[in-house]
Amino acid sequence: MTPIASRRHYPELFHRHEGNPILTANDWPYPAHTVFNAAACQVGDTTLLLVRVEDRRGHSHLCVARSADGIGDWRIDPQPTFPPDPVNYAEEAWGVEDARVTWVADRGEWIITYTSYSPIGPLVSLASTVDFQKFVRLGPVMPPEDKDAAIFPRRFGGRYAMIHDRCRRGAPGPTSGSPSPPTCGIGGITMSSSTPAAELGGTPTRSA
Repeated sequence: MTPIASRRHYPELFHRHEGNPILTANDWPYPAHTVFNAAACQVGDTTLLLVRVEDRRGHSHLCVARSADGIGDWRIDPQPTFPPDPVNYAEEAWGVEDARVTWVADRGEWIITYTSYSPIGPLVSLASTVDFQKFVRLGPVMPPEDKDAAIFPRRFGGRYAMIHDRCRRGAPGPTSGSPSPPTCGIGGITMSSSTPAAELGGTPTRSA
């Protein structure tokens, strides 16, 4: 008898582009070991990737690549766009990784979630930008070990929301959420509307 699963039909939701990979370390204008795990968004008529670039030490930073069609003719920033800043942010001692970007309309800016990595482990940090040239670091919002976060583009019941992946060394945990204390901004699944990220301060940086 044919198993039920074999009789089911699931439509293909995604199709790999026949020209993959569309970007490799060989495309980079400066030495890089590998490039991967990019955040993607549409800025006007331009496809923009915020790419994780691993250097030859194994430390990562973020770099912007732009394309008119999202497939070819990529214009890559000539130097790291968002390098780690371990002097001011010790949690970035081993690099910054795995960005996700969300346009938050009621703030008029992009919110970037990324993983800060250091000897204490990975944790979730936030930054904001309007042009992917200048950035405001908002600092860590979840303690280690935590990563793979993204915020939603709108509020729910007046509160921002973020999904993230709690983990322990060597064993990622299930995606989960938790309430945010009023002083920490975004944390777990919610952020109080009374403490928007702009009120947390942050450090403006020019990285490109």
